[in-house]
Amino acid sequence: MDLDLHYYARRLESFNSHHGKQLHLLFLKVGVITSFVTFGNRLLQMYTRCGHLSDAQQLFDEMTHRNCFTWNTMIEGYMKSGVKEKALELFGLMPERNCFSWNLVVSGFSKAGELEIARGLFDEMPRRNWVAWNSMIHGYASNGRPRDAVRLFKELGADPDGESRGDSFVLATVIGACTDLAALDCGKQVHARIIVDQVEFDSVLASSLVNLYGKSGDTDSASHVLNVMQDPDEFSVSALISGYANSGRMEDARRIFYMRSDPCVVLWNTLIAGYIANEETNEALILFQTMRRNGIRENFSTFSSVLSACSSLRIPENCKQMHALASKLGILDDLITGSALVDTYAKCGSPYDACKLFTEFKRHDTILLNSMITLYSKCGRIEDAKQIFESMKMKSLISWNSMIVGLSQNGCPIEALDLFCKMNEMGLRIDKFSLASAISACASIASLELGEQIFCRTTIIGLEFDQVVSTSLIDLYCKCGFIKIGRKLFDQMTKFDEVSWNSMLIGYATNGFGNEAMNLFTDMRHAGVAPTDITFTGVLSACDHCGLVEEGWKWFYAMKQHYHIDPGIEHYSCMVDLFSRAGLLEEAMNLIEEMPFKADASMWSSVLRGCVTHGNKSIGRKLAERITDMDPENSGAYMQLSSIFATSNDWERSAQIRNLMRDKRIQKNPGCSWAEC
Repeated sequence: MDLDLHYYARRLESFNSHHGKQLHLLFLKVGVITSFVTFGNRLLQMYTRCGHLSDAQQLFDEMTHRNCFTWNTMIEGYMKSGVKEKALELFGLMPERNCFSWNLVVSGFSKAGELEIARGLFDEMPRRNWVAWNSMIHGYASNGRPRDAVRLFKELGADPDGESRGDSFVLATVIGACTDLAALDCGKQVHARIIVDQVEFDSVLASSLVNLYGKSGDTDSASHVLNVMQDPDEFSVSALISGYANSGRMEDARRIFYMRSDPCVVLWNTLIAGYIANEETNEALILFQTMRRNGIRENFSTFSSVLSACSSLRIPENCKQMHALASKLGILDDLITGSALVDTYAKCGSPYDACKLFTEFKRHDTILLNSMITLYSKCGRIEDAKQIFESMKMKSLISWNSMIVGLSQNGCPIEALDLFCKMNEMGLRIDKFSLASAISACASIASLELGEQIFCRTTIIGLEFDQVVSTSLIDLYCKCGFIKIGRKLFDQMTKFDEVSWNSMLIGYATNGFGNEAMNLFTDMRHAGVAPTDITFTGVLSACDHCGLVEEGWKWFYAMKQHYHIDPGIEHYSCMVDLFSRAGLLEEAMNLIEEMPFKADASMWSSVLRGCVTHGNKSIGRKLAERITDMDPENSGAYMQLSSIFATSNDWERSAQIRNLMRDKRIQKNPGCSWAEC
């Protein structure tokens, strides 16, 4: 009978909980659990393996005999189930602990990212073994604390019992940490340790060294490490290709790639990514086509890289082809692939295709939903953006910020500020983007007092000198008419990019300081800051306000010729208004006819205003008719045509136009003004 019981006890490791409970009853019946700790331990293992922790705990409490194995089994069960607090409580109650006990809690808390608890336990260990050292070093490295990983490795070198100094896994982890820190010299010291201690050079260690040297730009050392290997694996070769690509040495990257007779998908992906990193997007797409012709099955990483190339080229047809391929391969339901496609459509100038694709998804994550809030906002579909935001169960800080920006950009600054106040009332974390967006919303309604109150909040949390916040504050002062205060703040800033320059330049232009805007544009170019399309909107607006026709014409053409920026409709609008104000009505009309956009009533109205100013009745009459055909309810066109007749003393025809408005029941839009209370 005893032999049978021992046989069944050994078989417990393959039993499920149902059969295990039956055997448990048998053991209780014959009384072996209270007599032999082995039987209880095997039952504990079965319960913890099956996830029945309550049964395991009940058995543990009833056991009259326990040993280290008993306690360790319970601690390990709680650790694997994520009940770390209970595991730590049991560890504290253990009458005696062995190395396995310490390793369980140190490695468990380290893997869970609770590094402070893990380090406290590690420091208490009477004798640290290689498992504990590995766990702590790897825990630091994999949780974004590479500096602590390297520092602990140095302590390991000074530990007389540091038996894991030559462990290849620890060494590879530390080399990875050095790579993250861009600490090439430190990585070289670890490499020297490997050579001195004659550590076995496996593929993991080699690829980590190749990766270190490659990312640090020391491609010759990376190549040397690879040549030392008798049979380099694909990941080591991939690391070298990536290193050459990061250094701009695509010829060498290609050479290494084509040295492999049958490169795997990892190598294809690495070379494609290298082309994209070096802005050779066409070559990346050609290589992708070659890869498919060779029968290599693409993976998610391939799709991510190729979609990045499509985004750079901004050709919607490429994105549609990738969309079709993803559907054919059945990977469109994958969130990462789907999200990347949505993002690519948006960057290729096809936001409506992106929105349509989104509606086909069955699953969403927070990242995708955040992207859609931004995308819907840019498309002017602010209600759709609000619907997504309100339906989100888990809102990140990015979700709140995206919604505030979207509301502010779509003419809903009051709602944007209400949302910001709600964030504040709920005690949510507020960052520089939250504050900058709220200040921008204040700028939209010219609410200087509220904007300054929000800025006071930035000083409390130490963000008053942040560039993003300062730029929004400049925008606030300029839109409220305090252009001198805006310029003073601008002069105090450390200007890293074109954003702050654009903000100040637009501020000058919209406040009628055309000459100051042009002088600032000159300073911007002398500072080596490249102008953007927004910059030229400010420049052309400044020329418009100052009547600088030749200057405006010069920069309008310089946009494309020298800065490779295609003029948008806002740039054409500035030029049309500039020509119209200067009385160059034919030039204004020719520019409208030549532009690659369809002119709306507002653009033709600019020319009509020029006709009113310069008394050109013949063109004015034709334009008024065109505008009223496009927009029959446009009262402005009728009023301006009436003014044209009035300025030439043709009072009868001026009155006829007004009578016509009355007969058609077209109401003149009343003027209005408001002041902040």
